[in-house]
Amino acid sequence: MPRGGGMRGGGFRGGGFGGGFRGGGFRGGPAGFRMPRGTPSGTPFGRTGASRITSRSPSGPYRHTYYRPYRRYYRWGYMPWYYRWWYSPYWIGYWHRPWYYSPVYVGGGIVFAIILGLVLLPLFGIAIWFPFSNADPQGFVNYRSTETIYYNEYWYEYEYIEAGNEITYSVQSSPEVISFAIWDQPFETIPKTDLEGGISDSFSLQNNYYEYYSVYLKPGSSIDYNFNSTTAVDFFIADASQLYNWNQGGSPTFYRELSSVTTGTGSYSISTARDYYLVWYNDYGGTALIDFIANYTAADVYDLSAAYESNIAVYNIPQDTFTVPSDGEWYFFVYFDPLNSPAETTEITFDVTYDTGITSTERWLTISPILIVILVVIVIIIIIAVFARRGQKKVSKKQPKQKKAAEIKPKSETKEVISEIKCVRCGSKLRSDANFCPVCGGKVEGRALGKVDITTPAESKTCALCGSKLGETAKFCKWCGTEVERTP
Repeated sequence: MPRGGGMRGGGFRGGGFGGGFRGGGFRGGPAGFRMPRGTPSGTPFGRTGASRITSRSPSGPYRHTYYRPYRRYYRWGYMPWYYRWWYSPYWIGYWHRPWYYSPVYVGGGIVFAIILGLVLLPLFGIAIWFPFSNADPQGFVNYRSTETIYYNEYWYEYEYIEAGNEITYSVQSSPEVISFAIWDQPFETIPKTDLEGGISDSFSLQNNYYEYYSVYLKPGSSIDYNFNSTTAVDFFIADASQLYNWNQGGSPTFYRELSSVTTGTGSYSISTARDYYLVWYNDYGGTALIDFIANYTAADVYDLSAAYESNIAVYNIPQDTFTVPSDGEWYFFVYFDPLNSPAETTEITFDVTYDTGITSTERWLTISPILIVILVVIVIIIIIAVFARRGQKKVSKKQPKQKKAAEIKPKSETKEVISEIKCVRCGSKLRSDANFCPVCGGKVEGRALGKVDITTPAESKTCALCGSKLGETAKFCKWCGTEVERTP
């Protein structure tokens, strides 16, 4: 928006040099000032991403897609996707499930489709379009857009272009002037220079009115001033925030301030990039006639005239053509220089067409080695997956198979046929599975194997044959049946 109550005198930099801006009004009246923005160093802010008019949808460094790999939960916490991927059932499938449950086989169809596509797409791409470029089959890329750009900001686009090809462009700006350049390097590499400028003028100042002279300066710059007035006035140097606060009735602290003076001279060094206002205010009645000289030295001014093609401080650039002298990335810039305009914003409309000189056929031939590498990687992945699945099957064969519940036969409830035998000592009937005689207590095996000539001495506590413990009145060992001698 315009500053103060309007602009008087001053003007734009002639050919990009000189100038400054005048304005004023009465204190407390409506006024707008360009508020500080950007970095303290004054480095311009760059933007890009205009609409591309090609044979395909927009893509490139301004459209981002992020991939977040799948993470499975393990016993010890989360592990990266590449851990154990070669033996994961999610990848090669479970050995006991049909092949079509395996993503390797299901994905195999997709992989083969991709491989087939890599073979066929180049053939179609040569005739139709190249999917990895902004250009159309003939190698043309067009950027066309209408954008609002702020002061000390530049818009840029770039493409790789072969020598001898052309850039066709046209730019319009409203309501402020802009600068345009074509360069084979980023904006930051454009040479900087120190610029000297200023204004010498006189004006009348009524009571409660103020006048100002302003200029945008970066650190390392300086302002020199010298003025004479017929009556006492107040003089101060301020930025937009301070001046707006003062105009609304506040009492801010200024960078430099002189009260009730008729003359003033001095210099101020700049430490922060912003607009600086030299203000004269009549608060003492009558009309003051003021003569002043204001000079500045602006540091780090971008000299776009060093570019291959440039237009400085213009409203309109008719359609023109630039022939590229060498291979490489070529940029075009639209810069809203705050030294050329006191406004906050301006609207630009541009139409730039790059003839890259690289057709879709040449692009396919260039990228073919990459496609071969992709194909080899896919084949290796398929081979690893197949061998991993076979390894799972071998491991499964070594594991014992558990019978299903339907295959387990219940035990027969029929009673076994029990054959009867007799005790060799007392002749009592014994079961075939009996270990001792239930009548005489003799051990079946002991009585069968024991020798009759072995007897246990009287009052022995253990059996002489089997070593078992004997009772005090025992006549025979209850375990082996050996006779115990009787006491006389």
